[in-house]
Amino acid sequence: MSSVLRTRAITGIIFSIIVLALLIKNSFSATILLALIAILSSYEYGRLVYSESKVLKIATVTVSALVPITAIWNMEFGSSTYKILLYFALAWALINIVNLYTKNNIIPHKKLGMLVSALYIGIPIGLFISLINNLTPYDYLLPVGIIVLIWMSDSMAYLVGSRIGKTKLFPSVSPNKTWEGTLGAGIFTILASFGICFLKTEFTLTFWLLGGIIIWIFGGYGDLVESQLKRYYKVKDSGNFLPGHGGFLDRFDSFIFVLPFVILLYLSLN
Repeated sequence: MSSVLRTRAITGIIFSIIVLALLIKNSFSATILLALIAILSSYEYGRLVYSESKVLKIATVTVSALVPITAIWNMEFGSSTYKILLYFALAWALINIVNLYTKNNIIPHKKLGMLVSALYIGIPIGLFISLINNLTPYDYLLPVGIIVLIWMSDSMAYLVGSRIGKTKLFPSVSPNKTWEGTLGAGIFTILASFGICFLKTEFTLTFWLLGGIIIWIFGGYGDLVESQLKRYYKVKDSGNFLPGHGGFLDRFDSFIFVLPFVILLYLSLN
């Protein structure tokens, strides 16, 4: 094994253990982890958009991560204001998906960078923090299940695609992704979501099966959206916090992107 692969493997194992441990322990430790993900991901976004200004990088973190999370924390879960923010986050996610199919980038990153980052990162994570703290008792299988299903989808897309992948999915954004890999990811992700139902969880079979489909589809889009962002700014990784894996936004792009859709599913079924 090369030193690069060894570093990537060690980092991945240690990081996965830390993430899962914090999500499993209790809602407070999960909240701390999610807030940290929002802060570091927002910083990396600011680093891409405002590479020339340290002040604007810090301001991006404050405006797009800390303010939304703090505001939503003090908001009643499921209230009218909560739902309005959710609809904004959903609309923004759909705009980013449409942007993938356009020839010219329509996202005003430079002009509205802090607002973009809030809609892209801070608000979805803030809404999800509110959701997990509303669960009585706290069900760690919700955040853990989402993370594990995303990892499953990513891994299977790579493994299936590398074996039998021939038809390019989005060559202009992510040349290595294939339709075969994506369909393989869908099959394994839905099977894994079915398996979660046999664990001790407060959530129904319907929730996990629909959630698995949502995570497969929109998690894939989340990865493509971040890939497009990096291509736009001509960088390989969003950051270097995680040796061999890039930055936090690289690792949690799909997770953040699916949150508004998972929350909408939860509200629809409850």
